[in-house]
Amino acid sequence: MRKQEKKKIFHTCDFPGCSEPGEYRAPRDRSLRSYYWFCLEHVKAYNQKWDFLAGLSADQIEAQLQNDVVWQRPTWKLGTGGSARVVRGRVEDKFHFFDEAQLGMSGKYNPPQNESRYSRKVQDAMLFMEVEEPLSLEGLKKQYKKLAKRYHPDVTQKDASLFQRLTHSYTILVAYLERGEL
Repeated sequence: MRKQEKKKIFHTCDFPGCSEPGEYRAPRDRSLRSYYWFCLEHVKAYNQKWDFLAGLSADQIEAQLQNDVVWQRPTWKLGTGGSARVVRGRVEDKFHFFDEAQLGMSGKYNPPQNESRYSRKVQDAMLFMEVEEPLSLEGLKKQYKKLAKRYHPDVTQKDASLFQRLTHSYTILVAYLERGEL
């Protein structure tokens, strides 16, 4: 049996007057869907002069750069559908980008105030566990059990991220209570 040879497609250089083989492709425009085929000498010359951002305004260039930071894709944890979502009428926003006043919603969400005496970590834990001061260990345990029934993956048939967040929040608050800082 003979080895099957790959069929090679030969192009001639697209530079006017050049008859060398066009082995190197170069984009025709910003869409990057159609190409010229050049020889090595002419592709080097073309690439030195070609500007991807030619013809764009400063604002369009800035927008392009911002999109390139994330490879032109929206980003969020796989399976969550974004950084913010509405859960039982309130905004659950891990990154604190939104507040309900901006979104025109009413609910329990109250963004932590900067003048709080607690760190952001403690404020987030209290907010997630839906507890307020004064806080006791018994009250915290009761609230944990209530929320554990709501967020447990066996009950919700969903991923365990909310239950993990609940456990993490509970651990943080118990540690602060035991140190007498809450």
